[in-house]
Amino acid sequence: MKKNWGKKNNTELHISVLLDELVNSIRIFKKKNIIVDCTLGMWWHAREIIKKLNKWDTFIWFDADKRNLEIAQPKLQEEFKDSWIELIFINDNFSNLKKRIEELWFSKITGIYYDLWISSLHVDDGERGFSFRIDGPLDMRFNPEVWISASQIVNSYSKDELLRIFREYGEEPAARKIAEWIFAQRKLWTRFHTTKQLSDYIGTLSKFPKSKTRIFQALRIEANGELDVIEKSLQDAIELLDIWGTIFVISFHSLEDRIVKNIFKKESKDCICSDIICMCHHKKSLEILSKKPILPTDEEIQHNSRSRSAKARYAKKI
Repeated sequence: MKKNWGKKNNTELHISVLLDELVNSIRIFKKKNIIVDCTLGMWWHAREIIKKLNKWDTFIWFDADKRNLEIAQPKLQEEFKDSWIELIFINDNFSNLKKRIEELWFSKITGIYYDLWISSLHVDDGERGFSFRIDGPLDMRFNPEVWISASQIVNSYSKDELLRIFREYGEEPAARKIAEWIFAQRKLWTRFHTTKQLSDYIGTLSKFPKSKTRIFQALRIEANGELDVIEKSLQDAIELLDIWGTIFVISFHSLEDRIVKNIFKKESKDCICSDIICMCHHKKSLEILSKKPILPTDEEIQHNSRSRSAKARYAKKI
């Protein structure tokens, strides 16, 4: 497959991470295929996979961001209108994967994948508040109707709660200093409402160049409940997979990758207890197909710097 590296800030030329690796991982069977994209985003992964499908197959997309679906749906429906492939778009978080799939009367699926990076539409749109490089409201919600905003977190969480998320979700060395400072500023009636306001203060507090990135990451994870929903969704995905069906997960920081690695490891073993005589009766359900994480090539990193932190893991149902 010839990659179109494209340009940033252009939905038609969006750069998808590990595109070939993901598309090649999806197995297409002679029976009816039901493939699920849990993170539609800018749809380049989806487009290439649809091209592999047979007539009467089904492709299902999840995206918690209604705007992503509103952009992608008409384009993909027009492009594949003569393909005889069923396209289903679901505006929901992938934490509800099992419920929504069962509502469609599907008991099993033949392939599923996750691209856990936020799309360039989020990062490059200051009004969404995901990036400290662009001034805008301190929001960071994929679905404003469901979660609380980053501003609400910064302005209402206790000092200990802020410390926890900065440490756990941001792995920030200056977590205590930043949490204590935010709490102290609130006592002086300072409130944080914009990305620039928070970013500027972090820059004066921390000597670490990546502190802004880590703090904003922590707030985004907390605002959207990301880690909890990843774990729940992966367990549901494995249960839904048909025999020999594949699951492919692209993550972008160590916390996500650790969850994926641990779940794949657990589900690839017959026993997960430490007793001399097994009492857990756990039966393995996966065969791990990537013993080490799949990383982007040097060429991909050169054309898309956002891919440098990507790691993918890949398994099949047994």
